[in-house]
Amino acid sequence: MSDPTDAGVQDPGGPQRPALRVRARTVQIISIALAVVLVLSLGAAVWLGLKSRGADERQQERASASSVASQFALRMDNVDGTDFDGYIKGINELLTTKAKTKNKKTFDSIKQSYEAAKVKGTGKVLLTAVGDADEDSATVLVVHDASVTTTQGKIEHHYRWSVDVVKVDDSWLVDDFNPVN
Repeated sequence: MSDPTDAGVQDPGGPQRPALRVRARTVQIISIALAVVLVLSLGAAVWLGLKSRGADERQQERASASSVASQFALRMDNVDGTDFDGYIKGINELLTTKAKTKNKKTFDSIKQSYEAAKVKGTGKVLLTAVGDADEDSATVLVVHDASVTTTQGKIEHHYRWSVDVVKVDDSWLVDDFNPVN
Protein backbone atom coordinates (compact mmCIF):
# COMPACT_ATOMS: atom_id res chain seq x y z
CA MET A 1 0.00 0.00 0.00
CA SER A 2 0.98 3.53 -0.45
CA ASP A 3 2.01 5.82 2.33
CA PRO A 4 -0.84 8.25 3.15
CA THR A 5 1.65 10.99 4.04
CA ASP A 6 3.24 10.79 0.57
CA ALA A 7 0.61 12.90 -1.24
CA GLY A 8 2.78 12.90 -4.42
CA VAL A 9 5.65 14.95 -3.00
CA GLN A 10 9.05 13.32 -3.13
CA ASP A 11 11.88 13.77 -0.71
CA PRO A 12 14.64 15.87 -2.31
CA GLY A 13 17.24 13.67 -0.68
CA GLY A 14 15.48 10.52 -1.90
CA PRO A 15 16.28 8.14 -4.73
CA GLN A 16 15.78 10.72 -7.54
CA ARG A 17 18.94 12.75 -6.67
CA PRO A 18 21.51 10.50 -8.40
CA ALA A 19 19.39 10.47 -11.55
CA LEU A 20 19.49 14.28 -11.63
CA ARG A 21 23.31 14.22 -11.46
CA VAL A 22 23.45 11.79 -14.38
CA ARG A 23 21.10 14.00 -16.40
CA ALA A 24 23.09 17.17 -15.65
CA ARG A 25 26.33 15.47 -16.66
CA THR A 26 24.71 14.11 -19.86
CA VAL A 27 23.42 17.59 -20.73
CA GLN A 28 26.92 19.01 -20.13
CA ILE A 29 28.54 16.39 -22.42
CA ILE A 30 25.93 16.96 -25.14
CA SER A 31 26.43 20.74 -24.87
CA ILE A 32 30.19 20.40 -25.27
CA ALA A 33 29.75 18.04 -28.24
CA LEU A 34 27.32 20.46 -29.91
CA ALA A 35 29.71 23.37 -29.34
CA VAL A 36 32.54 21.40 -30.97
CA VAL A 37 30.29 20.49 -33.93
CA LEU A 38 29.26 24.15 -34.24
CA VAL A 39 32.87 25.38 -34.25
CA LEU A 40 33.87 22.73 -36.81
CA SER A 41 30.87 23.61 -39.00
CA LEU A 42 31.73 27.31 -38.90
CA GLY A 43 35.35 26.51 -39.80
CA ALA A 44 34.23 24.34 -42.71
CA ALA A 45 31.84 27.04 -43.94
CA VAL A 46 34.58 29.67 -43.87
CA TRP A 47 37.01 27.33 -45.65
CA LEU A 48 34.47 26.46 -48.36
CA GLY A 49 33.59 30.13 -48.81
CA LEU A 50 37.22 31.10 -49.28
CA LYS A 51 37.80 28.17 -51.63
CA SER A 52 34.73 29.13 -53.67
CA ARG A 53 35.84 32.76 -53.87
CA GLY A 54 39.28 31.65 -55.06
CA ALA A 55 37.68 29.45 -57.72
CA ASP A 56 35.49 32.36 -58.84
CA GLU A 57 38.53 34.64 -59.11
CA ARG A 58 40.44 32.02 -61.13
CA GLN A 59 37.44 31.57 -63.43
CA GLN A 60 37.20 35.33 -63.91
CA GLU A 61 40.91 35.53 -64.78
CA ARG A 62 40.53 32.70 -67.29
CA ALA A 63 37.57 34.52 -68.86
CA SER A 64 39.63 37.73 -69.11
CA ALA A 65 42.52 35.88 -70.76
CA SER A 66 40.09 34.24 -73.19
CA SER A 67 38.49 37.59 -73.99
CA VAL A 68 41.83 39.17 -74.91
CA ALA A 69 42.74 36.20 -77.14
CA SER A 70 39.35 36.44 -78.84
CA GLN A 71 39.67 40.20 -79.33
CA PHE A 72 43.15 39.67 -80.81
CA ALA A 73 41.81 37.17 -83.37
CA LEU A 74 39.01 39.57 -84.35
CA ARG A 75 41.42 42.46 -84.78
CA MET A 76 43.71 40.29 -86.89
CA ASP A 77 40.75 39.24 -89.06
CA ASN A 78 39.28 42.75 -89.42
CA VAL A 79 41.99 43.90 -91.80
CA ASP A 80 41.69 47.06 -93.87
CA GLY A 81 44.31 47.63 -96.56
CA THR A 82 43.16 51.24 -96.97
CA ASP A 83 44.03 51.98 -93.31
CA PHE A 84 46.84 49.53 -92.63
CA ASP A 85 48.45 51.76 -89.99
CA GLY A 86 45.15 51.86 -88.07
CA TYR A 87 44.88 48.09 -88.41
CA ILE A 88 48.37 47.60 -86.94
CA LYS A 89 47.69 50.11 -84.16
CA GLY A 90 44.55 48.22 -83.09
CA ILE A 91 46.41 44.93 -82.96
CA ASN A 92 49.43 46.39 -81.14
CA GLU A 93 47.17 47.56 -78.29
CA LEU A 94 46.79 43.90 -77.33
CA LEU A 95 50.44 42.81 -77.71
CA THR A 96 53.40 42.57 -75.36
CA THR A 97 56.58 44.39 -76.37
CA LYS A 98 58.07 41.06 -77.47
CA ALA A 99 55.09 40.29 -79.72
CA LYS A 100 55.06 43.82 -81.18
CA THR A 101 58.72 43.43 -82.17
CA LYS A 102 58.11 40.01 -83.74
CA ASN A 103 54.99 41.15 -85.63
CA LYS A 104 56.53 44.42 -86.88
CA LYS A 105 58.67 42.47 -89.36
CA THR A 106 55.63 40.57 -90.64
CA PHE A 107 53.47 43.68 -90.94
CA ASP A 108 56.24 45.63 -92.70
CA SER A 109 56.53 42.89 -95.33
CA ILE A 110 52.78 42.63 -96.06
CA LYS A 111 51.77 46.29 -95.80
CA GLN A 112 52.44 47.22 -99.43
CA SER A 113 50.71 44.14 -100.89
CA TYR A 114 47.65 44.56 -98.64
CA GLU A 115 47.34 48.22 -99.63
CA ALA A 116 47.74 47.41 -103.35
CA ALA A 117 45.18 44.57 -103.24
CA LYS A 118 42.76 46.70 -101.16
CA VAL A 119 42.39 43.85 -98.70
CA LYS A 120 39.29 44.10 -96.53
CA GLY A 121 38.43 41.42 -93.98
CA THR A 122 35.97 40.61 -91.24
CA GLY A 123 36.12 37.87 -88.69
CA LYS A 124 33.95 35.88 -86.37
CA VAL A 125 35.11 33.98 -83.29
CA LEU A 126 33.35 30.64 -83.06
CA LEU A 127 34.91 29.24 -79.90
CA THR A 128 37.55 29.93 -77.28
CA ALA A 129 38.89 27.54 -74.66
CA VAL A 130 41.54 28.11 -72.02
CA GLY A 131 44.09 25.32 -71.80
CA ASP A 132 46.99 25.79 -69.42
CA ALA A 133 46.61 28.74 -67.09
CA ASP A 134 48.10 30.16 -63.94
CA GLU A 135 47.83 33.56 -62.29
CA ASP A 136 49.91 35.41 -64.90
CA SER A 137 49.84 33.34 -68.10
CA ALA A 138 47.42 31.27 -70.14
CA THR A 139 47.17 29.46 -73.45
CA VAL A 140 43.88 29.98 -75.26
CA LEU A 141 42.60 28.07 -78.27
CA VAL A 142 40.69 30.42 -80.57
CA VAL A 143 38.57 29.03 -83.39
CA HIS A 144 37.61 31.77 -85.83
CA ASP A 145 36.62 32.34 -89.41
CA ALA A 146 37.48 35.28 -91.65
CA SER A 147 36.06 36.57 -94.90
CA VAL A 148 38.55 38.55 -96.96
CA THR A 149 37.92 40.47 -100.16
CA THR A 150 40.69 41.73 -102.40
CA THR A 151 40.96 43.06 -105.92
CA GLN A 152 41.35 39.38 -106.90
CA GLY A 153 38.10 38.17 -105.28
CA LYS A 154 36.79 36.74 -102.01
CA ILE A 155 38.57 34.26 -99.74
CA GLU A 156 37.18 32.37 -96.74
CA HIS A 157 39.62 31.39 -93.98
CA HIS A 158 39.03 28.94 -91.13
CA TYR A 159 41.60 29.52 -88.39
CA ARG A 160 42.52 27.61 -85.24
CA TRP A 161 45.11 29.46 -83.18
CA SER A 162 46.88 28.77 -79.94
CA VAL A 163 47.25 32.21 -78.35
CA ASP A 164 49.65 32.71 -75.43
CA VAL A 165 48.61 35.57 -73.15
CA VAL A 166 50.49 36.97 -70.18
CA LYS A 167 49.58 39.42 -67.47
CA VAL A 168 51.48 42.70 -67.65
CA ASP A 169 50.62 45.37 -65.07
CA ASP A 170 47.30 43.64 -64.28
CA SER A 171 46.27 43.48 -67.97
CA TRP A 172 46.25 40.41 -70.18
CA LEU A 173 48.29 40.85 -73.38
CA VAL A 174 49.05 38.54 -76.29
CA ASP A 175 52.64 37.31 -76.16
CA ASP A 176 52.55 34.86 -79.09
CA PHE A 177 50.19 32.92 -81.34
CA ASN A 178 50.54 29.91 -83.58
CA PRO A 179 48.26 28.07 -85.99
CA VAL A 180 46.94 24.72 -84.79
CA ASN A 181 46.16 21.88 -87.21
